[in-house]
Amino acid sequence: MKIQITIDTELDNEDLNRRSPLMKILKVIAGDKDSQVTWYEANRDRILLQEKEKRAAYAREQYEKRKVKKAEEHKNIVIMPEPPADNILRFP
Repeated sequence: MKIQITIDTELDNEDLNRRSPLMKILKVIAGDKDSQVTWYEANRDRILLQEKEKRAAYAREQYEKRKVKKAEEHKNIVIMPEPPADNILRFP
């Protein structure tokens, strides 16, 4: 289906920026996609792969930090020897 719309009006150059309501309507009617949308669609797989790799690297980094922290917590534990038979601790 084809539709023809004729707009007869005078516009200032200030009114013809890309964010003006008239330009938005013309974009929708023309079916013209925004350049950012077109670029994202072309690079979507690459962007998602990069994000996935970045999240995986961050998760590995956080895991290593937790692992080191857990190891440090266990370093401060004092393991007592077997208690003496009379349960009296003697320090030389």
